[in-house]
Formats: sequence, C-alpha cells, structure tokens
Amino acid sequence: MTRAWARNAIRGSGVHLRSSAFICGLLLFCIASTAAAPISLKDDLGRTVEVKEPARRIVTLAPFLTELVFTAGAGSRVVGVSAYSDYPPEAKRLPQVSSAMSWSLEEIASLKPDLVLAWHDNMRPEDVARLSAFGIAVYVAEARNFDDVPRALQAIGTLVGRDTSAAIGAYRGALDRLRARYAGKARVTALLEIWHNPLTTIAGRHFMNEALEICGARNVFADLSGVAPIVSWEEVFFRDPDVIVGISSAAGEKEFRAAWKERATLRAVARGHLVYADADRLQRLTARTPEGVASLCAAIDRVRRDAPGR
Repeated sequence: MTRAWARNAIRGSGVHLRSSAFICGLLLFCIASTAAAPISLKDDLGRTVEVKEPARRIVTLAPFLTELVFTAGAGSRVVGVSAYSDYPPEAKRLPQVSSAMSWSLEEIASLKPDLVLAWHDNMRPEDVARLSAFGIAVYVAEARNFDDVPRALQAIGTLVGRDTSAAIGAYRGALDRLRARYAGKARVTALLEIWHNPLTTIAGRHFMNEALEICGARNVFADLSGVAPIVSWEEVFFRDPDVIVGISSAAGEKEFRAAWKERATLRAVARGHLVYADADRLQRLTARTPEGVASLCAAIDRVRRDAPGR
C-alpha cells in the first residue's frame, strides 16, 4: 500500500464520515420536528381539536369514552372519569368528575388534563367554551350508530399516539360475521323496552335498532319521531310484536318478566317470548358491543325457533 493511496483513502473516509454525520443530523432534526408537530383533527361537532403532543392526562365524560380510551391502550393516562365508568375494573378506581347530567369544572381543572373527551348528547357549546378557556383540548364524540365506534377509536388513537387499527378491525369483523350468520333468518317483530313505566322505546336510526336488524328483527316503533319516545299500551296491543326485548328496563330478568305478566293477551307475553338483554354491552357503544349483539341474536333466534310456522 502506497502512502498516497492511504492519504486518499483517509480523505475519502473523512468525506464519507462527514456526509454520514450530516445525513444523521438531518434525520434527527426531521424526526424531532415531526414529534414536535401538533396533532389536529375534527371532532363530531365539526370543531378543530388540537393537542401539542399525544395526550398524557385525559378526562372522560361518558362511560363509553372511558372504555374506548382503555381499548386504545391509553388507560393509564386517564385521570378522571364520569359516573358509571365501571369497565375495565381499573376505571372504577379513578376520580369521578361528572354524573349523567352534570360535571364539575373545578374538579376537572384541578386534574390538569390536556384532553377532555366528551359525549355529544350531554355537552353544550358553552360547556366546550368553558373547558377550552382553561387551555384544555376538548374532543366531542357522537355515539348513535355502530359506525361511530371505529371513528371514535381512530380519533382517540390519533390524540393519544396509539395505533387502534387492530381493535377497529376486530370490531368490524365481529359485526360482519353476525350480519352474515343471521342474514337468512326469518324476520320477527320486536318491542324494544328501555323503561317500563312509562313504557319507553328507542326510535329512528339508533345502534340498538341496528342490533335488532342484525339479528333479523324489526323494532315495531322504529318509525316514531325522537330518540326515546313514550308509547301507549293501546299502540303496543295494536302492533302486537313477536318478541319483547328489555334493555335496562328492570333491575333484573325476574323483575322484567313479572312486569309483563299483566299483559298476558299480548302474543309475545302469551308465548313467553321475553328477552332480557345485557345492558352493559348493548346500551353502551364500545368495542364490546358486538358481544352484546351476539347474545341478543342468540336469544331472538331461540324465540324464532319457538314461533309457530317458523
């Protein structure tokens, strides 16, 4: 090896090392710049919600939102929850800052959250403004149809810096399998009861009615206006459903069945076609909802097999 060749090799190595150092420095700068970029997205009110970095301290103002944050893998970042946030079990140990009807601004602010997740149905624009005045990012989520779960999981994943694609895929896959399984079943009519006195049902395009549709059943009062209309007993007897489904309308199945004994001339009551459903997995839109739908479908299928002419 000549000295000239060695000098040239060393010089060449030096240039290569300097170039590598420059490239590495540039990459680190780009990565740091990307990490520092704020996260911005639209919520279900059409508002732009922005956090400077993935949320580290989160308050949830509805039980379904609490559960979805845990599903997204960010449960350890939740510092405050709403009443009835009882799943997963860890959520029950967290400070409660709201009830079904109200929340405490002082308690929320004292937890110093960088993100509040709120439910569309109990969050007014002025409430959002009050929270935002404390420098808190507020994301408002809708929970009316089955498609709202993947959208909420995607948004929460973005806001907390987690990949929720697996959870979304599992949820959609479970519902698709249920649709395929019950698609060819004979149709039955149903009364969906969420309260017995006064008798209250669910109307319109709502996930509980979507659940019935997946199971091959149709809510006889789905055509009414409003979300939770009160119905008359005269109208119930006129529509005379094949099955009566109770969701949170009684403290338990025994109470549910006892409440309907006095309506023995109804077809569903006379045949014992009363289904008491799991409210926890059907009244709350979460990644567990398909489990509740599967249980409901199985119960309705038993009624279907027992129905004359089926």
